This record gives sequence, C-alpha cells and structure tokens, in this order.
Amino acid sequence: MADQDLTLSPIRRTLNHLAQQGLARPWTAKAKVKEGERGPASLLELCLDVIAKHLHTFPSMEMVPHHLMKEILDRRKNENMMDEDLPFFLGTTFEACPGDELDFISLKSCLKVTDEGFEMVFKHCPNLVALDLAFCELLSDRSMQVLRFSCTGLQSLNLTGCRNLTDEGCKSIAGLPELRRIELELCNKVSDIGVQAIVRSVGFQLEVLNLGDVRQMSNISVQIIGDHCKSLLSLSIAGNMQVNNRAVDPFGLNKLGRVDYSTELQAMDMDVSDVCKKGQNLQELNLRACRRLTDGCLKPIGALLRNQHKKGIPPLTSLDLGGCGRLTADGVAAILPSCSSL
Repeated sequence: MADQDLTLSPIRRTLNHLAQQGLARPWTAKAKVKEGERGPASLLELCLDVIAKHLHTFPSMEMVPHHLMKEILDRRKNENMMDEDLPFFLGTTFEACPGDELDFISLKSCLKVTDEGFEMVFKHCPNLVALDLAFCELLSDRSMQVLRFSCTGLQSLNLTGCRNLTDEGCKSIAGLPELRRIELELCNKVSDIGVQAIVRSVGFQLEVLNLGDVRQMSNISVQIIGDHCKSLLSLSIAGNMQVNNRAVDPFGLNKLGRVDYSTELQAMDMDVSDVCKKGQNLQELNLRACRRLTDGCLKPIGALLRNQHKKGIPPLTSLDLGGCGRLTADGVAAILPSCSSL
C-alpha cells in the first residue's frame, strides 16, 4: 500500500496542482485557435499523454480525479488494437475504474476491431453514459443492436466516420431511451430513413445532433428535425445539401400534393427557417458548404438571435456559413447587429 501511495501521490499532486494553480492550461479549456496555429502542448496535456500510454503500469488510479481520469482514458491510442487485445484493454480500464462505475469509454480509431470485439466491450460496460466509437471502420449495424440492449443508460454516442453504419443501425440507436447527443458525421451509408428513425424516437430530448456530410440525407429530414428536435443546442448539417431534384423529394410527396416546392433554393432557405423558428435553444449551427442557401436563410437566423437576446435565452454562439457561396455581403451585413454573441 505504501508503494502504491508513493506511485499515486506524484501523479495526483501534479495533475491537481497544474489544473488548480494555473501553471498549465486546464484540460477543460476550449481555446479558440485557428487551424494549424495551435501552440505547444501544456505540461498538463503532456502528463496526461504519458499516463495514458503507460496506464497498465500503475497499480491503482483510484485517487485521480474523475474528470482527469476520463481525459486519460480518452487519450489512449487505439489504432493497432485488435479483438484479442480488448480483454487487456478492459482489464487496465477496470483497474482504473471498476466496471460498474465506468460511465465513459473511448474506442475511437479502433481500425482493426470487429463487431465481436465491440460487443464484448458493450456487454462488460452496462453503465456507460458516453461512448466514443469515431472512425471504427469495421463496426457495423450488428454492434448497434447489441449496444441498444446492453447500455440502456447511454446519453452520448460518437459514430463519426463509421462508414459501415446503415439505416438499420440507426434504427437500433433510436431505441436508446436516454440518448441526448449523437454524432453521425461522415456516415455515408445513412439516409433519410436512418436519420428520421432517430429523430422521431428521441428527437424531443436531443441536445447535440451532428449530421455533417451525411450525403444521402435530404432536406426533408431537416424539416423533420425542426419539428421534433426543439431542445437542440447544437446542430450540424454541414456539406449535406449538394443534392439533386430527386433527393429533394425522395418519397414522391409532390405527386401526392403534400409538399409544395417552387424551387430548390427556396426549399433549403425554408428548411433553415423552420429549424430557427422551432429550435429556440440553439447555441451552435453549422451550415458549412450548404451551397444551395441564399440570403433568404439569414433573416430567420437573425430573428433567432434577436428572440434569444430578448427572452434571455442563452444565444447562438457559433454559426458556420463557410462555403455558402450564394450568400452576399449585404445579406450578411443585415444580421450583424444581432450577432454580438457569435
């Protein structure tokens, strides 16, 4: 026990001292730096990286604060991990945090782990609240079905870059009753069917929805997001609106007289208007590379900002319109007086 204390004490003192005394940038700090201009890592970040790399060598981590332990687990490198490595991975994780207390795990960039490995992890970590599976290239719908029944308390799920995920996997995700945050960026096999399954099931409680570059999604899903996701704080549909006429009306609703689009451009501006009118709590809106947008989408964005300020609602702080080439300088200038929070 004395040896363990000697091992843990420097770690605990260093991490707490750096974070509390301001000698290094705290891990929670979200410094706004331009791409490619990030400075050198802080001493705290370097310490966390070293601990993450050699986590299996520490006899116990129970004295490390929970928020720092979460960061350490998130910093482990997973690119070369295979299914047969997962028992050791879980063993070192459980030594740091018992399985029944573990609420977060990062398996991002597990390029060689298959569904069988992921399913084993899900079954051994039933109390997960947050799960990062970004860029797990071999993960498929099968794993999502197991996740649905194994981790019923999951609130945050990152599936960015999981290119084998399809609408069937989204239907399983829709069965997670506590889901608050879902990231499906770059999931190119997901279409309107999968997006709408999630939105119709748990959209009323979603706070973060990232659908960036989900290119099979049409603007009909954006309208449904506006109808169902009124608690959203962050929405990204970046790069999605490079669609053709057929995608605008994928189910042939125009033939049934249910939808009236006079032009594609008006339909897209109207979609943004719907989201802004119904999502009064939005704090982040990413419309990057939605090239069909015109100045017509800026008026509802300005109205959203004015209404938030008037009602004392936490206002929009991030708005990305990069690559929206049909916006004009005059249109942007018109909403600038309302953009003090951006």
